Parts: sequence; structure tokens; C-alpha cells
Amino acid sequence: MREQDREVFEKARKFVYRNARQLDVARWRYHFEQGSAQEVTAALSVYQNEDGGFGHGLEEDCMNPNSSPMQVWRATVALREIGGLHNANPMIREMLRYLEQTVDFDGEKWSNVIPTNNDYPHAPWWTYPRAPWQQETDDYLFGNRYNPTASLAGFVLRYAGAECTFGKTALRIAQNAIEELFKIGDPQDMHVLSCFIQLREDIIGAGLCECFEMERLTALLQELVSATITKDVSSWENSYVCKPSQFFQKKESIFYEKNREAVQCECEFIRKTQMPDGGYTVTWDWEEYPQAWAVSKNWWRAEITVNNMIFLDNMVKEG
Repeated sequence: MREQDREVFEKARKFVYRNARQLDVARWRYHFEQGSAQEVTAALSVYQNEDGGFGHGLEEDCMNPNSSPMQVWRATVALREIGGLHNANPMIREMLRYLEQTVDFDGEKWSNVIPTNNDYPHAPWWTYPRAPWQQETDDYLFGNRYNPTASLAGFVLRYAGAECTFGKTALRIAQNAIEELFKIGDPQDMHVLSCFIQLREDIIGAGLCECFEMERLTALLQELVSATITKDVSSWENSYVCKPSQFFQKKESIFYEKNREAVQCECEFIRKTQMPDGGYTVTWDWEEYPQAWAVSKNWWRAEITVNNMIFLDNMVKEG
């Protein structure tokens, strides 16, 4: 690692230890200081409720302590990062129990906003029902249906399998989701696209490729990733845009080769935009709950800092 990057990492380390939640400190230690996966899961477990779901602001823009599908999705992101857990792990079993039994699952999709969000500080995009400014377009309806449902269906397939009743339901949801993706072509939303990328990974992990048109899906996702990454690098610093790290964090990714130039731009962006305190800025905000947002913003800055260092470290490694 070149000296400039060592300095970036050291400043980031200090910022994380001074500002991050325990979960992001555990993530930092896992990636950079020989920390264990058990540290990450222990930190994650404090957000898990008795019903098996997750809440308590695990998703920093929603302080709702109650379980929700979106908060469970956030937990699956943390588990992916450490390579997942055995399907007999109690955390996994409880997550599957929640996903199967929650009232926020109607047999076709998991709701991405829930009524109790409104009882706690939250960003406007987590208001129930969806904010009036969101238009009922085909793209919006598709995204509302499959974010995070596509990803959660993959999680169920990977950990419950496709033979049990719940697994068969997840298989049907996943097949319908992919068929709808083929029809719509482009979901016009980087978060929805990420959910389908995660679904693809879980289909492979579950050994269910024969149940899907995997070559067609892979080709479409590669096309969409390249098209969705924001090409105007000058907008990255102050706008909520899409960078390569939204979709992949390693050179081994199927999306890396076609987006090498954008990856190099993001690495340089990470080097140049680090703040004097070692953290990074947040390009969005909420207005209705200023005190809660001040807390959330600091949590986000720390998470973004960890994410940036993971991406930079992986992309500057030889090989």
C-alpha cells in the first residue's frame, strides 16, 4: 500500500474508533485488525428482537425499535460481508422465523415501510404510507415490490432451501421477480438493482441455478450495473449518486472488468474527499427530526468511512 493510502487509513481508523457504533467498529476490526466474525455478529445481535427481526435503528435513517423487513435486510448485508453464517446458527433461524411469520409479509412481498416507522424519528422515505411526492410509475411500483423482497427471497433460499414450504414460496417469489425484471428491463433504481445482484448471489449459493435463466440474468445485471453507475464524477461529492461500490467491493466481482475506469475514479475520490477528521460527508439529510438526524448522520459518516476503506483496500491489492 502506498504511503498516501496508509495515511488515509490511519485517519479513517481514528475516526471510526471515535465515532462509530459498535457494529462498525467490529466491521473495521474484522477487515483490518484480525477481528472475528463473532465480534460482528455479537454487535449485530443487539439489534435483533424477540420475534427474530431487527430494529432499533440498524438502518440509520429509521429509529424504529420494532422489527421490519428492511431492517432485516440490513442485517443480511452485514452477514454477507463476513461470508454468512451456518444455516443452523440461532440468528439465522430467528431471522427466517420472522420473515415467514411477520404481518409485513403478504405471501408475495415483504413491506419496505411499516406503520410504526411514523412513531419514531425517520427519514421521509421511510414514512408510512409512501410520501405523496413518490409517483406511482411502473418503475416505482416495481421497486416498491422488490426492494428488499428480491434480496430477502434469496436469503430464504440460501438458508432455508427450496424444499420446505417457506423455501418453495421464496423460490416462486424469486422466479417471478426475475421474470418481471426481464420484462421491465431497467428498474431505474440502484437499490432495487442491488437487491437483484444479491438474489443472484444467493441463487448460486443455494445451488439452484437450474431453476433460473442464469446466463440471461447475469448478462442483464452486468449491463445495468455499467449503465447505472453515475458517469459524472464531479457530482459524486455533493449528490446522492451511484458509484461502483454500490454494487461490488472486490476485483473478483463479475462487474469489475467492465467498470475498471469507474473503480479507479472511486479510489481517487476516496483519497481526495476524506475530511480533516478522517471521516466522509453524507450527501443526504432529513429535516423533521434535527436532533435524531445529528446522531444518525454521525453513524452514517462512520459506516461510509468503513465502507470506503474496504473498497479502497480491496481495489489497490495486487492481483
